[in-house]
Amino acid sequence: MRFPRISAKYSIHVFLFRVKFKSVSTVYLLFDQRVCKVTIKLIDIYAGYRRGEFVLRGVNMEITGDTIILGPNGSGKTTLMRTLLGVSVSKRGKIVIDGVDMDSIRGSPGLLSGNLPELFMLSRLPVKHVAKFYLDLTGGDYDYFEELASRIGEKGVLSRSLHELSAGLRTIVLDALALASNAKYVLLDEPFESLDPARRVAVLSEITRSKSTKIMSTHTTWLLNSLGDWSVHLIVEGLVYGPLKPRELLDLKISRKPVEDAVLKFKFKSGGEVYLSKTTGTPISSVDSLDKLYEVLTWQ
Repeated sequence: MRFPRISAKYSIHVFLFRVKFKSVSTVYLLFDQRVCKVTIKLIDIYAGYRRGEFVLRGVNMEITGDTIILGPNGSGKTTLMRTLLGVSVSKRGKIVIDGVDMDSIRGSPGLLSGNLPELFMLSRLPVKHVAKFYLDLTGGDYDYFEELASRIGEKGVLSRSLHELSAGLRTIVLDALALASNAKYVLLDEPFESLDPARRVAVLSEITRSKSTKIMSTHTTWLLNSLGDWSVHLIVEGLVYGPLKPRELLDLKISRKPVEDAVLKFKFKSGGEVYLSKTTGTPISSVDSLDKLYEVLTWQ
């Protein structure tokens, strides 16, 4: 099912694509979250930014609820998010959302939202103007956005442009925009980047309160104990593994030596392999960031 486009004199990324507007008289038919079950399937997905050089290499996964994409920096987390939002440069394979090919519902308001900077940083207008335009267009909740951005961020954040904000405040504003959209699926790429501990906890609280289905990428493990009912997919060098429950993952150990009771096995481009098991290696619970994965393997 295709939805009508709105036009206006501004250009802005809206969910999956860039649309250009001439007037705001056309009404968008919003995606009804109650109609469809929660399912996103990625089928043999290759995605990247240069011809023939894919970051994601044959990803097959199914998302049926709140999901964590956990992996080191540079593993393909942001590329996966961009692919789901339809903003990757090069893609091969198929994505099915609620039983429908993503290409046929591209740009449907109320379906997908994200916190990627490229979705919102086309304008140098103050944050409040960008937020009002975006959330009015997509049926979001501006009052909630304003309260959240001011409470977790700081007073005055709404009167400055995104380009003028510190890295931490920009993260808060982008997270708040994604959450306030009230989309069925909210994609949050590294939503705690550059945040101090208190703000990380505050943002996590808002994420867990959201009624949307959340898909969150991160390289940190501190939040796993707070998200026991979520699913975790691990991503390493463009390949996705899982799913596991957070408690299951925290009970595992990392080893570069083959083990008989391995739950997961990672394959590296260099030809090496890493095993996750309950019996042998360095406990994942002792590693606060998956960035340290390679360090752990060096120490063993």
